[in-house]
Amino acid sequence: MVASKAQQASTAERRAKAIRMKINGATYTEIAEKLGYSSRGSACSDVRRALEKHVIEEGLAVEAWRELELARLDILQKAIWPEAMDGNPRAIETALKILDRRAKMLGLDSAVKLEVLTIDALDAQIQRLEAELGAGSLGLPTAAGEAGETSSAEGPAG
Repeated sequence: MVASKAQQASTAERRAKAIRMKINGATYTEIAEKLGYSSRGSACSDVRRALEKHVIEEGLAVEAWRELELARLDILQKAIWPEAMDGNPRAIETALKILDRRAKMLGLDSAVKLEVLTIDALDAQIQRLEAELGAGSLGLPTAAGEAGETSSAEGPAG
């Protein structure tokens, strides 16, 4: 059953009050008692739902704004591009600024971490892991079949 507009408005108002109370340090028990929730858990669930909805709606709004700004950059780039391609230094500078702004908005300039693995590094890692396995230091059964024993089978020095 779909809630009426009045019920939706009432729920939204109660959720807003609950969020304000939580921000001001109220417990979920206090929120439930003051705003008429059936339990502490109901108040907690309602506040969580409201916050999730807000984050989703705000995320959609930000994405829509980003798309609008990208469309504006497209228009500006289209207008300046012929002059930039003709070699006009000022137009080139402007085009580069537009391209830079677009790259920042899309996160294209974020640092990229590259890890280069060589065969020697892989071989060294494999040897180290094999040594750990052979020594039983990972708590796995050793060649003798006894779990948890380390390579020093002699025990502590006496």
